[in-house]
Amino acid sequence: MLRKFDYSWTLLKRSLWLILPIAGIGMAESKLGQQRCTNLVISIQGDSGTRFLNQMDVQMLLTENGGDPLIGSRLRDVALHDLENRVSRNKLIKKCQVFRDLRGNIVVEVEQEKPLARWINTSDNGEMRNTSGYYINHEGVFFPLSESYSARTLLVSGAYFQNPQKLRSEKGAQVLELLRFLNTDPFWKAQVTEMNVDKDGEVDLTTLLGDQRVELGMAEDFESKFKKLRIFYDKVLSKDWGRYKRISVKFQDQIVCE
Repeated sequence: MLRKFDYSWTLLKRSLWLILPIAGIGMAESKLGQQRCTNLVISIQGDSGTRFLNQMDVQMLLTENGGDPLIGSRLRDVALHDLENRVSRNKLIKKCQVFRDLRGNIVVEVEQEKPLARWINTSDNGEMRNTSGYYINHEGVFFPLSESYSARTLLVSGAYFQNPQKLRSEKGAQVLELLRFLNTDPFWKAQVTEMNVDKDGEVDLTTLLGDQRVELGMAEDFESKFKKLRIFYDKVLSKDWGRYKRISVKFQDQIVCE
C-alpha cells in the first residue's frame, strides 16, 4: 500500500513539473497580450558604413507613414507578420523580423541589402546619360538606388545589365562570379573602377592607375586572365603605368597592348 502511495506521489510531482511551467507560460502570454505597445525598438543590420535607411525610415514603413502609429495598441491585436510585409516591401531591405518582448516593445530587426555593384546608364561612347541606375547584390538581384545615400562600390555599365534576367543564365553566373572576385581581391578592388559588359557578354575594365582599358573578353576562366595580367603589371607596367592605354588578355597565352 505504501509503495502504491509513493508511486502516486511521484507521478503527481512529475505531472506538476510539466503542468506548472505550461500554466506559467500561458499566464505570461495572456498578460503580454493585454499589454499595450510602449515603444518601437528598431535595429538596422548591415555594413557599418552603409546607410540606405535610418530608423525613422523604417518607422514610417512600419506605421504606414504614421497612419497606424502602433504605440498604445494592444499587443495581441498587432499582426506581426503584416508588419514584416509592410517593411519588406521596400526593396532596399533584404530581411525583416518583427516580434514583441516582455517589456511591451515591438522589436524590428532589419537587414539592408548589400550592394555588389552599381549599374550606370551610359551612351554608346561611355558618357553617363543621367543619374538613373540600380544596385546589384551578391545574388545578382537588382534593387533601387537610395535617395539619401550613395554606396561606394564598383560601377558597371553596358547593354548586358539592361536585362536583369541575364545574370540568372549560365553565362550570367560567370559575370556575377567576376563581380564577386573584383569585390574580394584587395589589389583588383583598388585598381578596377568600372566594368563594361556588352550585349554579348564581352567584358572591358577601366583601371585607376594608368587609366587603361583592359579587354578581358568573356567572363569564363577570368581567374587565369587576372593572374596573367598581374604578372604583366608587376614586370612591365609597374615601371611606367601610363605606357599603354589598351591591354587585351582575351586571347589565350598572349597579351596585346597599345
